[in-house]
Amino acid sequence: MEHAVQTPPIPSPPGPLRLAMVLPSMRRAGAESVVATLCRSLAALGVDVHLVIIGHRYEYQGVLSRSGVHLHHLDLYNKPIPFYRQDVHWWIRRQLRDFFRTLRPDVAHFHLFHSLVWGGAAAYAAGAATVYTAHGQDPWLIGTDWASRWRKGQFLRSMRRSHCRLLAVSPSVAQHQQQGLRCAATAIDIQPNPLDLSLWHPAPTTESPPRRAIMVGTLYPLKRVQDGILALRILTDTIPEAELWVVGDGPERLRLEAEARQRVLKKKVTFWGVRNDLPTLLPQAGVAWLLSEREGMPMAALEAMASGIPLVVTDVPGSRDLVQHEYNGLLVPVGHPEAVAQATRRIWEEADLRHRLVAGGLATADRYEAGRVARQHMERYAQRVTDNRR
Repeated sequence: MEHAVQTPPIPSPPGPLRLAMVLPSMRRAGAESVVATLCRSLAALGVDVHLVIIGHRYEYQGVLSRSGVHLHHLDLYNKPIPFYRQDVHWWIRRQLRDFFRTLRPDVAHFHLFHSLVWGGAAAYAAGAATVYTAHGQDPWLIGTDWASRWRKGQFLRSMRRSHCRLLAVSPSVAQHQQQGLRCAATAIDIQPNPLDLSLWHPAPTTESPPRRAIMVGTLYPLKRVQDGILALRILTDTIPEAELWVVGDGPERLRLEAEARQRVLKKKVTFWGVRNDLPTLLPQAGVAWLLSEREGMPMAALEAMASGIPLVVTDVPGSRDLVQHEYNGLLVPVGHPEAVAQATRRIWEEADLRHRLVAGGLATADRYEAGRVARQHMERYAQRVTDNRR
């Protein structure tokens, strides 16, 4: 069931809060999209927001232009750095130390592992209260191999040196962090992602929805897009006009395109790549599939709900925090294309079910409205600043 966090009001510090929102890069992906929305929403509420991009990728110019967010594109590295070499890049740490001494934010909010490891201690040394958001269930956090242990050690050391407060985007992510870090549940606050409802508009109600499924996300193996292709193969046996749109890019794309050709579905599966017009594409679908092995807080599901598109979602941690079976979506087992096809037929053929799922989805999406979630963040920031000054 979905969770919308409510926090008690906390007095804000005098003057506008100066916030540094820190990421390794700004590629088009889930956590980065969330940060872009949060930056805009906080700036609209009067926060002095500084978006700090450590690396070279900045793919949100259009989204953040004229938003009131101050951009610091540091370009300190221009290609992926192997995780086992992160600790030897002292010059990145030195650059961030000098940067935070100059910026002097009240709060530094870190997203994704690299940003905290490189910049957490530097921000704290410059006087900032620090926060880190865990966006997903990182396998290294509970892994027992040497690489996972090394990475977890780096993370824990960075948390200690920066006196960082840990946030998790969903109860499942909080539980995963608690298990991996062996900490008390009270050490982690649950703070959901924001959704900018102004971008998403429900599709017109129709008695005959498009026989088109849509999958949105980076094409990694854990997203199991191949299950969507197999489900489409099953659907076309009884619904010949059924088709699938895949929006996103990633290392699996060539293999998935070959899979579609092998299943004689080349003309039935469209790979759109990375798009910036998703609010236009989503309402053209009759169902949205999210078939991942694991999720943090799936924004693809929330965006489909806000667009009035019924959902078929795998019953995994993260997704089931957000999706309640037969209220705002249908849950299916992981790795069962037959169950995906059956659930999709139900949605397309049972009008009462379809309308119920759409109504439940719209109500759920409203709970995560960006302005509301941004105010929750402001309250947490104010508390961190107060704690940091004690």
